[in-house]
Amino acid sequence: MILNPAIKIKTERLTLQPVEDSYIDNILEHFTNEVTRYMPFNPQGNRKDIISFVNESKRTLLQNTDLVMVALDSNRDFIGCCGIHNITEESIELGLWLKKNSQGKGLGTEIIAALIEFLENNFTFKYILYPVDEENIASRKIPEKLGFIQVKKYTKYKSPSINLTILEYRKYYQNEELAPNKKP
Repeated sequence: MILNPAIKIKTERLTLQPVEDSYIDNILEHFTNEVTRYMPFNPQGNRKDIISFVNESKRTLLQNTDLVMVALDSNRDFIGCCGIHNITEESIELGLWLKKNSQGKGLGTEIIAALIEFLENNFTFKYILYPVDEENIASRKIPEKLGFIQVKKYTKYKSPSINLTILEYRKYYQNEELAPNKKP
């Protein structure tokens, strides 16, 4: 599948669409130290950093390697970002963050389930991976509910005084009958 800026993924409660300039201020406001506690990011509240993130997201979408999306509720209010990253025939990585007041409502599972369905219907690959910090119990429940298995544990640098312990979950598609198929 060739990715494009017009892609929209709808779920029961949300719309996912590629990140664009109009969401820079939302991302800047909600991508906080509290939200990124378990992520290898240290937000500085710098608008230029968010502009670079959005521009890089647009570039990788055009290269067909990543699809970074905003998640919008039924009122079209911003609730967070999600992504399909490092798209190859071997694997695809998923990621997600939600603004603080959108957490704990099952939206993360809804988003990741929708991304998995999108991938299964549009790409061919051997497995999906979902990395999550070992201490982020709420986020660990997402891949566990969706049939992923934990396959790796490694350390990832966050700051000079903090390293994250990442659990890498994977969902395999080894049997030909189970492998996702590209649709025309």
